[in-house]
Amino acid sequence: MLTVIRPRRLLVVLAGMSLLLGAVSLVLNLVVLGADTPGQLAAGMRSGVLDLLSVNREANLPTWFSSALLLAAAASAAGVAAWAHRNRDRWRWHWSVLAAAFGYLSVDELLRLHERANHQVGKVVETSGVFTFGWWVLAAPLVVVFAAAYLRFLRGLPGRIGLLIVVAGTLYVGGAIGMEVVGSWLADDRGTLSAPYVLATTAEEVLEMLGVVVFLYAVTTYANSRMSVVDVPVASAATSLDEAADRGGRGRHDDAARRTATAPGVSELNDDTGIGGARAA
Repeated sequence: MLTVIRPRRLLVVLAGMSLLLGAVSLVLNLVVLGADTPGQLAAGMRSGVLDLLSVNREANLPTWFSSALLLAAAASAAGVAAWAHRNRDRWRWHWSVLAAAFGYLSVDELLRLHERANHQVGKVVETSGVFTFGWWVLAAPLVVVFAAAYLRFLRGLPGRIGLLIVVAGTLYVGGAIGMEVVGSWLADDRGTLSAPYVLATTAEEVLEMLGVVVFLYAVTTYANSRMSVVDVPVASAATSLDEAADRGGRGRHDDAARRTATAPGVSELNDDTGIGGARAA
């Protein structure tokens, strides 16, 4: 459950993995660019380590890791949403929508659904400069509307949690849209086989991953502060345990009384004792 996760350890491990993947990808791509014939070297590595570890490629380790992070974010938000619905929390639907949004982003990370919008944007604006990869033109207004709709939600959360979610959103959107705009301009101006473009795309992916990691840290911290491990009030649990102990005690005393009553030389129970005492015949 969310309440048995150690948020700080989660943050350190996942952030470390994100930075490591970004660093390995950057080094590999810069090695390719530094070769005398980068095109031939890239072609030679395409079916090997570069395809497996580059954040600029699809259906590989960084892609699956990023998608898994988003899926974990969806699951954590869904867990809080389920708790919020049971307790009629005022923000229950906000948590539910967050879970659905991260679920979609997880699928999008694998299938690159957003890139299909490039063709549609190309019908309206020239696909050059910052519009080389123009899908962000459609995404940016949605992000603004989403952020505006969640202002009260963020204010309603404990101060530190709300701030962490704002930081997470800033990192993620800054990478997904901000660095995408920079990468679009660099792709048109310098080409995709250039160090500035590789740096921009690596920063884009790493910022996205770090944003999701911070969100996971925020949600698990919130869950640990608001939800019990078994989601049962402590007082009710203590009462149930006391009642069970009383029933067990009464059962043991009754059994002892029956054994005494049937023992040789005992004629009747002394009911006045209340604990199964006996009187000899």
